[in-house]
Amino acid sequence: MQIDFTALSFVVPRRVQFQYRLEGWDKDWQHPAGRRQAFYTNLRPGTYRFSVIASNNDGLWNTRGDTLEFKIEPAYYQTWWFRLLCAAGVLALMHAAYAFSLRRAKANIQQRLAARLGERERIARELHDTFLQSIQGLVFKFDALADTIPPDSTTRKRFEGVLEQVDDVIAEGRARVLGLRGVDQPSTELADQLNSYGNGFLHISSAAFKTSVVGQPVPLNPVAADEVLIIGREAIGNSFTHAEARHIEAELIYGEKSLALRVRDDGKGMEPEVAQSGRAGHWGIVGMRERAKSLGATLNTWSRPGSGTEIELNISAATAYAVNSAARKPALLERLLDVLRVRKRGLRA
Repeated sequence: MQIDFTALSFVVPRRVQFQYRLEGWDKDWQHPAGRRQAFYTNLRPGTYRFSVIASNNDGLWNTRGDTLEFKIEPAYYQTWWFRLLCAAGVLALMHAAYAFSLRRAKANIQQRLAARLGERERIARELHDTFLQSIQGLVFKFDALADTIPPDSTTRKRFEGVLEQVDDVIAEGRARVLGLRGVDQPSTELADQLNSYGNGFLHISSAAFKTSVVGQPVPLNPVAADEVLIIGREAIGNSFTHAEARHIEAELIYGEKSLALRVRDDGKGMEPEVAQSGRAGHWGIVGMRERAKSLGATLNTWSRPGSGTEIELNISAATAYAVNSAARKPALLERLLDVLRVRKRGLRA
């Protein structure tokens, strides 16, 4: 921008001096040294006031001078709505990138789970078609051999007792095969297994243990169920063996968007650094975190000396739940209880 100015003097025009200032841009008066022009670049949009004063050939200044007000309108890229659109576009791109990366991560996790499930099914087929069938063939031979022994013989009775035990082993093996194939597993099986594992410590510990389920249980992905069970067992075992707790609780929460497992105790607790990375030479917490990471899940630990410990595992519904199954919405009372638990934990922390 160029602003021209001048002042009339009929005596000695070259001795006329000027000072000017652009309010909103210049901090002090500018001295042009004989130049009767002012130049400005990169003026921001807004309203400005240009002031100029002059002195005559005798050095007397006219302090009133003259002013010029003008306004610079913003370009389209300087308007607030354009900046808002740019910010919205950046946020939209970030959200799209995050959603894309999340979909890729979920797809990778599901592929790994599918591969592991396929391997489990292959092992189940091998066990069923070779090992169990071979055992069943041996049982038939033992049956035939037992028939050659007199019915009132003690050896015959021992044979029959052993054969009954073998039948139990075969039944257990078939149940294991069904478990490997993930066929018709009861939705409450995970809670029952955690409860059974915790009750196994009661004969060596005076701590009270209970397992609770929040929400409507649904069938789980077999691989995810195994990982949750292993993590839960590790957390429960740590509470019994290291925490010196009086009360230990395992809680399974079947939500609409995730499956959560919480194991808490009122024991002696531990330092936050130990809660995050475990003690030197101990790999329980590290292993739990690695298993959670393999599922794309989050594992959080809250603990302080003297304040007990709580471990929470969260797995997305797409990973935890079996295909074509969805968790029903928890009842209102269950939702309120869950909120109260969260608030209670926050108050304790």
